[in-house]
Order: sequence, then structure tokens, then C-alpha cells
Amino acid sequence: MDRTMHLFKDFLIEREENVTARILESMDKNQPEAYKKLTHQSKVNIYKEQIKELIHLLESYLIGESTEERIKDWGKWVSEDKVRLGFSLSQSVQHFHNIRDAMWEELSEMADKLNDSSPGESLKVGSLINKFIDDLILTFTNSYTGQANMRLRAQQEVIDELSTPVISIVDGVAVLPVIGDIDTHRARILMEHTLRETENKEVECLIIDLSGVFIVDTMVAQELFKIIDSLKLTGVDVKLTGMRPELAHSVVTLGINFDNVKMYSNLGQALKAFGIARK
Repeated sequence: MDRTMHLFKDFLIEREENVTARILESMDKNQPEAYKKLTHQSKVNIYKEQIKELIHLLESYLIGESTEERIKDWGKWVSEDKVRLGFSLSQSVQHFHNIRDAMWEELSEMADKLNDSSPGESLKVGSLINKFIDDLILTFTNSYTGQANMRLRAQQEVIDELSTPVISIVDGVAVLPVIGDIDTHRARILMEHTLRETENKEVECLIIDLSGVFIVDTMVAQELFKIIDSLKLTGVDVKLTGMRPELAHSVVTLGINFDNVKMYSNLGQALKAFGIARK
């Protein structure tokens, strides 16, 4: 069996370019859209490098050399690339199936050329190929998940920043338009971002516009009061605008009291109260 392992390793070394081309053909046939992404312009050379490194890893694996750290590095390298290119996890795993098929075809081709290699020995090599690919999938999946989560967190942070803009109108006066539902997570982001921005922009009065909020329940009201109270503690005067009729009806029905906050029907009225009007 050891002899067959070494023979297949040597066979892969001799046919590295052929194996790479075979994997590319398999990708083109089974995943044409993914193939276009991976082989677009300068990306094709990076993809070929990844495949060749995988082949080298398999060569070392077949003869019992330690490849654990190299596989981890490879998985991180490839997963970063796949996440950046927008590949889903299922697309990426399918990619490994294409690689497995190509390796088995190479093994079959070698077995046909070696008359003294028994079917049992070839199957044992094939079993090692399967184990290698399975280990590779597991390593890649763990790395991919970590990379994808990091990317999602970064995107969420950008969305949170964009969804809580404190817009300066004149010196000391700014507007915070709130759009969409407010949950506990968003309320925390609103508070942190608003406190930071009002301090950075030296805001004395902040107008919170609720015209883009469609639901106000007791939880939302409580979170708003927390934001307002926190701002007041830092010396910021808070006004509310944009309380639509249906929203006002919900507030009254729920018995929510906004008496301690100055309210205006729309942003224009609030700005006029500060002497800001169209000339």
C-alpha cells in the first residue's frame, strides 16, 4: 500500500498542471457561475495557486507527513477569498466535491497505467483521498463561518452607523431621524451613537424625528425615554417631531406619557421654533 501511495504522489507531481486543468474543467461544467467568479481576470492565477497548494498538501498527506497547520493556513486563505467573492457555504462545499471527483479520476487513470497495482490498494488510496477532502471541508467550513460572521458584524456596524445619523442644522441644533422599528439592540446603538455624536458636534438641542417609526409600544417608549433622559443628563435639550395620527392613537391607547418632552407635529415646526425657516 505504501508503494501505491508514493506512486500516486509522484503521479500527482508529474501531472500537477493536468490536475489543475481537470479541476477547472469540473468547476466550469458543474458550477459555471462560480467558475466565472474564480477565473475572472487576475483571480484565475490566485485560484490556480490555491489548487496547486491543495495538491501539494494531498501529496504530503498520502505519505504520512504532518499537514495540519498547513491545512489550517490553506483553509483560512481560501475561506477569506470565498467570503470576499460572495460565495455561499454550499457553493464552496460543492467546489470540494469537484476537487474530489478530479482526484478520483487521476487515481483511476494511474491504476489503468499500473498493471501491478491491485484494486484493493487503489481503493485504500481513494479512501485516504476522501478523508483528506473531508478534513479539508471541515477546516474550511470552520474558517469560512468565522470569516463570514466577522464580515456580517462589520456590515452591521456600518448599517447601525448609517441608521442613526445626527445631522447638524445650525450651531447647537441637530436632527436625529429615526426610521423603522426600534428593538433593544437598535435602542442601545441609538443611545451610544447619539450621545457620542451630540458631544462631538457640541449639540445643545436635538430634534428626534419619529415620522419614519410605524410602531410605538411600551418597550419602544421606554427605550426612547432612556435615550432622552441620557441626553438631558449631558445637557442636551430634546424635542420630538413626526408623531403621526396612528402613532399618537397607539400612544394614547397604551397610556404612554410624553408630557415631559416638547413635541411638534413635524420637523418644519420644530425648526421654526428655533428661528430656522425658509427665507
